[in-house]
Amino acid sequence: MKSLLSLTAALILLPLLTACGVAPAKNQLPLRLGFYVAADTPCANASNATLLLLRANGIGGARDFCQFLSIRQLNARDFLVTESCADFQASEAEQRLVRYHIIDAVSFKLSRVSAEQPVLSQPIDTDVFYQGYYCPQSSLPEPWRDNDLSDLGINIKP
Repeated sequence: MKSLLSLTAALILLPLLTACGVAPAKNQLPLRLGFYVAADTPCANASNATLLLLRANGIGGARDFCQFLSIRQLNARDFLVTESCADFQASEAEQRLVRYHIIDAVSFKLSRVSAEQPVLSQPIDTDVFYQGYYCPQSSLPEPWRDNDLSDLGINIKP
């Protein structure tokens, strides 16, 4: 019950804190920065629908970007992350709470966390909305294979 109250308080206070200009969280996820493709897709077949780019300050794909606002480690493999996600079609940013389950240093699952769900409980499979694994940039199709990501602080080309 105490964790639920803490989570509820955090969800209420977070918009106020971010409105005051709190700096985004530094990526503390034990994952390699770079491209991740959906678990059922070979790297060579990546597309806008299956590809995400993990950066130091967030994660995003072809349609949106989610900036990390806070990252809380729950155990060795699970991280509770508050993200501010904005669609590139000019929609307002929305905050969401997700759990990153780290499978290993190059793969993870993302699941939704709701205020009703105890923070320390394990997500059920229906809560998982993305599972991906790292793809070396050289293994991706064009145009991602030759994208220069150095302006994002990512130097992943061989």
